Amino acid sequence: MANCFCPFKNAMKKTTALLVVLFAISLTVFSQDAAIKGTVIDTSEKRNLSNAVIAVLRPADSVLAGFTRTDKAGQFNLQKLLPGKFILMVTRPAYADYFDRIEITKSSTVDLGAISLTLKSQLLQEVVVQHKLGAIRIKGDTTEYIADSFKLGAGATVEDLLKKLPGIQVDKDGKISAQGETVQKVLVDGEEFFSDDPTIATRGLTADAVDKVQAFDKKSDQAAFTGIDDGEKTKTINLQLKEDRKKGYFGKVELGSDANRYWNNNVMVNAFKGKRKFAAFSIMSNTGKTGLDWKEGMNYGANNNVEMGSDDAGGMYISFNGNDDEFGYGNYWGEGLPKGWNGGLHYSNKWKGDKIHLNSTYQYNKINTEAQGNTFSQYRLPDTILYVNDYGNSFRSRDRNRIEGLYEIQIDSFSSVKITAQASTGNNYGHSKFHQESLNSYGDTLSIIDRETTTDANNKNFNSTLLWKQKFKKQGRTISLAARQNYTEVASKGIFFSDNNYFRNNVLDSTKILDQQKGTDNITSVINSRITYTEPLTKRSLLEFNYSIDNNHRQSRIATFEKTAPTGKYEERIDSLSNEYSFNVLTQSGGINYRYAKPKRVNFSFGMNVSNAAFSRKDLKGDSTINYSFTNFYPQANLNWTMGGKGNLRFNYNGSTQAPSIDQIQPIQDITDQLNIRVGNPDLKQAFRHNFYLTFNSYKFLSERNIYVSLNMTATQHDFSTLNTLDLSTGRKTSKPVNVDGNYRINGYFYYGKKIKKLGFRAGVNGRFNVNHNTNFIDGLQNENDSYTFGAGPEFSYEKEKKFSIWLTTNFNHNVSKTSLRSDLVTRYWTQDHYVDANVHLPWKLEIGSSCNFNIRQKTSVFDKNNNSIRLNARLDRKLFKNDAARLRFSANDILDQNIGFNRNINSNFLSERTYDTIRRYFMLSFIWNFNKNGKPMDW
Repeated sequence: MANCFCPFKNAMKKTTALLVVLFAISLTVFSQDAAIKGTVIDTSEKRNLSNAVIAVLRPADSVLAGFTRTDKAGQFNLQKLLPGKFILMVTRPAYADYFDRIEITKSSTVDLGAISLTLKSQLLQEVVVQHKLGAIRIKGDTTEYIADSFKLGAGATVEDLLKKLPGIQVDKDGKISAQGETVQKVLVDGEEFFSDDPTIATRGLTADAVDKVQAFDKKSDQAAFTGIDDGEKTKTINLQLKEDRKKGYFGKVELGSDANRYWNNNVMVNAFKGKRKFAAFSIMSNTGKTGLDWKEGMNYGANNNVEMGSDDAGGMYISFNGNDDEFGYGNYWGEGLPKGWNGGLHYSNKWKGDKIHLNSTYQYNKINTEAQGNTFSQYRLPDTILYVNDYGNSFRSRDRNRIEGLYEIQIDSFSSVKITAQASTGNNYGHSKFHQESLNSYGDTLSIIDRETTTDANNKNFNSTLLWKQKFKKQGRTISLAARQNYTEVASKGIFFSDNNYFRNNVLDSTKILDQQKGTDNITSVINSRITYTEPLTKRSLLEFNYSIDNNHRQSRIATFEKTAPTGKYEERIDSLSNEYSFNVLTQSGGINYRYAKPKRVNFSFGMNVSNAAFSRKDLKGDSTINYSFTNFYPQANLNWTMGGKGNLRFNYNGSTQAPSIDQIQPIQDITDQLNIRVGNPDLKQAFRHNFYLTFNSYKFLSERNIYVSLNMTATQHDFSTLNTLDLSTGRKTSKPVNVDGNYRINGYFYYGKKIKKLGFRAGVNGRFNVNHNTNFIDGLQNENDSYTFGAGPEFSYEKEKKFSIWLTTNFNHNVSKTSLRSDLVTRYWTQDHYVDANVHLPWKLEIGSSCNFNIRQKTSVFDKNNNSIRLNARLDRKLFKNDAARLRFSANDILDQNIGFNRNINSNFLSERTYDTIRRYFMLSFIWNFNKNGKPMDW
């Protein structure tokens, strides 16, 4: 009998086991229930929409995971959803469908906020006909431009595309500004692409290869991971390529010459296959279009054709056609006649489902520049004025080899490691001759100096970073470690000769000859690391704890020699001009931050860091050491508020310190320029800066109206300024750095643009202002300096596809500078910069284009020369091949031969105006070919 029930018993056991499993699964499902909620509104009538269908689909197979409808108030709450990634679809009759990707976490309710639907009739009327659907999109703090919404001619480059985008400006040197801020990085598909030279991407890639252009503030990798802002932001543009350009190859060839003096040749090849990218380029040019490292030049004040602003010393500057190329490698900003060579290779790839990522670049560049110019300067003292006239010529040659790489591995779904390394070597050779004359307020000669210098410097640099990121099963709990190392070595040797003649009552009084050899060795070594831990408090908030340690070591050796009588060689050491000095700063910092985030609505954070900086100064020659330390508090606060469809508001505050450079603290004189002697100050303290940043960004895609407003303020304690002492008998100025309080600067920017659909053109207006307050000392007297720059101007663009286009921008700027020691002398003047660019399509595949720069500067009582200029350029293109892939171009540069190299600087009581030679009129014949093969034969 028992045997008869065996099958039944076995079946009962299996059934019971199955029920237990099903019950466990049901418990798991119920325990992981999640939900989404939100409101659906009409974009045009601003009313809530009832009976709209809300569907959640699985992205892998589009299977329905859940759906509901909006109630009478337009609201919905869809519950009992499993965690994961889904596609959200919102539909309603007569409205365009809405799609978005969402991620739902366990046991949470995702608030999607307001979802806007647009009537199909309105889309057909205002968007489809104009081909402008979503031309600009605002996604948090990212502004995204759809490239095909902005019509360009065949063969247009990315740089041509950027010039068309509202809120983005590109100057003649390729420097890019977005929303009033300088763009420092240009990425391709989110990756570095010849990172130190963004013009390679903007001038080498064609616009038709780009799907989207994204402008945003790139955070550090660690800040992006934790969500806590660490103050590191880089204005960045990302070029997202079209999918069909990620397979096959494409590129550009340009060969041009005037058969006499000027030549401009460049080649770029890109071969993409899925995630694998290979690129190579070569540039040879003496027209100034070298494409060399404008980003590095921006760190030292490089500027566009006309730029007004305020400098760190409380001064105001205006420059035309570039400025002195005193720093960096391969920078050309308009001064002199350049010859440039530039080439590089790039390779990147991703494997194993993007878990392994490699990015590498090699680049070589060289530039030779011959220049000559003259500078007129004025020193305004409490009871007199000094004048200095300077005439000179120079030759500079610079070359550099640079290699960099990135390796990133996703160890598992919770952890990853990223390693970067970069190394470079370079040489900088220069030879210059100057003739200087100083005069007093009566026009009497005080000194005449002729000097000649030759320098030869070699440098080495290596830096690397390591970032480890670890997530835990509990959402929001993370730990990350960031480490960074940098080593730089610069060794230079130079000959300095100066013939100094000093006068009294216009009669030669004394003569002094300086003939010296100077050798300098500078080493900088920086090692720092930061560990960060985040712990969730609720579903939307967390705490961040961080600790960092930073060691910054700098060492400088200066050895100056003069000739000995018997041998005529530089063997006699000048102890007063020689020194060996080291400067070390060890900083330890710890802090805590609170962060709250509501998706698509608002996120904010605030917190405090405390640090101790231990300074050690060593005079290696004098065998003396001075140790001291500072304790600082670093408050920080961030707010990012997405105001529905109205725009995005961002606020940021952070405190930061800046240590003095070793040149500023080294107690030794620099007498290279006998009329401008510099001496270090070993008693300098570190500066502390309070940085405030506020922006508002809004775009309405139906009316194509966009607004951008930004306001920046920096107030500095113990700021670095100068103590100037002037010798009225010789016209010599001696400068020493000192700390001051009360310095501040305020910058504002505004842009408003709109498509005037009835007339078919786009118009905009921008405005800006700079306010700068600075204190320095002149002959022991405190001097308060204030400078102001106010500017505004409209822009206008109109185009008929395949017929013509015109683009016009204009800027008016008013500049004011005053000082407390000479309140009777206030400098005021206007400047204007007008630019127009026009293109006309003609029959027989001809296209004619012209651009014109009008630079107008008001004369002043000090600068009464006419340096206004009109720079007119023109070109005639004949398109070749069936798909217009190539063109033969005849171009004319500076037709009126009025291009003037000009720079004006107003700094406290010091005013100067510099003119120099630059590239002027030339004519060129060029062949330009944009080739492209994406699995298909090219159409010839």
